[in-house]
Amino acid sequence: MSGHIRRSFFGVCTTVALAAAAPCQQPPSGQPPAGQPPAGQPPAGQPPAGQPPTGQQPPTGQGAGPAPQAPRDFDPIQSRWFAPGRAVGGIEPPPYSINERASRFNPYRQNALKGDFPLFGTEDLFFSFTATNRLFYETREVPTGSGITGPGPVAQTFFGEGKQTFLQNDLALSFELFRGQQAFKPVDWRIRITPVFNYTKLDIEEVGGVVIDPSQGTTRRRGDVTLQEVFLEYHLFDLSDRYDFASVEIGVLPFRSDFRGFIFEDTNLGVRFFGNADNNKWQYNVAVFDQLDKDTNSQLNRYEDRDQTVFVANVYRQDFPVLGYTSSASFHYNADRRGEEFDDNNFLISPKPVGNFLRNKVDAYYFGWAGEGHFGRWNVTHALYQVLGKESQNEIAARPVDINARFAALELSYDIDWWRPRGFFLYASGDSDPRDEDATGFDAILDAPNFGGGQFSFWNSQALKLVGTGLTQPGSSLADLQTSKTQGQSNFVNPGVLLFGGAVDAELTPKWRAQVGFTYLRFDKTESVEFLLQAADVKKSIGTEVFLGTQYRPFLTNNVILQFGASALFPDDGFARVYDSNDIVYNVFTNIITTW
Repeated sequence: MSGHIRRSFFGVCTTVALAAAAPCQQPPSGQPPAGQPPAGQPPAGQPPAGQPPTGQQPPTGQGAGPAPQAPRDFDPIQSRWFAPGRAVGGIEPPPYSINERASRFNPYRQNALKGDFPLFGTEDLFFSFTATNRLFYETREVPTGSGITGPGPVAQTFFGEGKQTFLQNDLALSFELFRGQQAFKPVDWRIRITPVFNYTKLDIEEVGGVVIDPSQGTTRRRGDVTLQEVFLEYHLFDLSDRYDFASVEIGVLPFRSDFRGFIFEDTNLGVRFFGNADNNKWQYNVAVFDQLDKDTNSQLNRYEDRDQTVFVANVYRQDFPVLGYTSSASFHYNADRRGEEFDDNNFLISPKPVGNFLRNKVDAYYFGWAGEGHFGRWNVTHALYQVLGKESQNEIAARPVDINARFAALELSYDIDWWRPRGFFLYASGDSDPRDEDATGFDAILDAPNFGGGQFSFWNSQALKLVGTGLTQPGSSLADLQTSKTQGQSNFVNPGVLLFGGAVDAELTPKWRAQVGFTYLRFDKTESVEFLLQAADVKKSIGTEVFLGTQYRPFLTNNVILQFGASALFPDDGFARVYDSNDIVYNVFTNIITTW
């Protein structure tokens, strides 16, 4: 239970507990029920015989007697945060009949480090601390370029041994200071700082793959430390007595621009104006980001400007067009002026090492409509995007191009007791002529979609390198021929992709969830791939992948989450032609997340 929910219940629980602790006043045997006078006494409001009426002084020499004590259902307390385990003024109330005693070590009990109690000496200033460690280990078989030299014989094929192992550990420590109750209204202000400590290790079979210098071998170990989040949130004003509000955030802050992260999801330097209206039926965001560069290996923020500005405006309407469904309209603008750049492993990522090698400027405008919710028992997610704009010098087209591309995604599912069958479809348009002035291949700004197989999908999770670019990028469903999703530029001369599939999600126990499914993949157009490879007749069929994943929470809380996933792609003619092999490619991973 989160801190603000626990605090909102606390005032109610205190009143109920103290009221319950007061014993019921039952009349002794022979006395009349409460509210009736004893036999022989006048009704309420009339004085006993021989006494003056109310408001008159008794005769001289007669005493008034002690004042009657009214029964007490409530006891006064010095602070609304008075609770068992948290004494105020040296006094501690009795334990609750249902709540657990406050603990400084247990995050699921009332805890001053979780924002459940104010800082001493205040009534509305709170501090919250969260520590999260993510340990990720993966073994995979992916197409890997042959090393140009090495201890063994020189390979005669372009692609060599594809076995790889990858280890990553991220420790995030989040410190948050805020003022306000936050149970029924937004906080007055909030400051959050989150340093992250990262370690990565990559082992492959080919030299020249971990870093460009082949003398560095086939293993890369790197560590990184950064402030991944540091921002201020400030409450500007309320629009109604129902706490429709407007607030602003400024700093290095997290933001997702739509339901599933199809276009932009990042933690970066920016300003975000947000709020709601009409009893929270409308929510809105207006955000602008001056993008910081990323570390190549950790993917964490590096405090260097990368000459890219992203503007996002969106609006959400709940219960439209039907109850239980939320619709959204959005506008994105990506102005990317990145110049020449080598990544941290000394590979050229901008401009792309293909085509004309000239600096490229991207101006892309995205218009979108999306929705998520349910129609009866059917759960529905959809997204439609149209992108227009210009690239000043697309490296593959070797000329300025006009951007005109489309994207669509749909997911349907149906809840049946403890399991949910679902189907999904995604389309990103491709470019049929890589050398003309029209760029019709769809690309995002910085996507991280939770769609289809998600993190359990081979296609969504792996980087498939191709001739100085990448057919796919980690954490993306798009075949966009970028050099790097986080450090490269969007590229709208690409083959596009069409995928559809199905899966079953099952809640096997309250602690254990699992999913299993498949995805069929095709290129939308193959001409851009044929041009890069200088190879004719690349088929559209990529292949079929199968995936499974499971999540286990041993303590029935999110303190410990254990995840396991595996996926395999069975290539069809198109993939086999591109990578000169029809061998099955796969990945298997374990993810352990611990949180306090």
